[in-house]
Amino acid sequence: MSNRDEIFKYHELAKDAGNRLRSYILSVSSGATGVFFLALTAGGERALSAPEQWLLVLALLAFVTTVGLCLYELRIDAKRFFALAKELEKPEEDQRWEENERYKSKRYWLIHASYVTLGVAICATSIYLVLAIVGI
Repeated sequence: MSNRDEIFKYHELAKDAGNRLRSYILSVSSGATGVFFLALTAGGERALSAPEQWLLVLALLAFVTTVGLCLYELRIDAKRFFALAKELEKPEEDQRWEENERYKSKRYWLIHASYVTLGVAICATSIYLVLAIVGI
């Protein structure tokens, strides 16, 4: 196996791992709506306390933001691959990679921002659930 083949193999593995991670994040964020449905329908006669309301609002906003960031990152990824293919069609001396670098940088920040918003959403949901379980 040549060095170029090995590099391509690792790039494909990294891309596959990133795509799986992104799908997990989208699944968790989308599936979180079940928690909100449960929270709003299982209360019965008891009204939500102010801390519970704030935690649910925070979690909902964070989950929605996570989904938005992931979808925007998918769009940036598609544009990046299109730009890469366009550059590779050109003769080697005419290829420019600045656009790809901008897309890579934007994608990096979007991915890490989605980790933060997902963490906030999970923490807020977890705190809400603990408060609901102990009855505070």
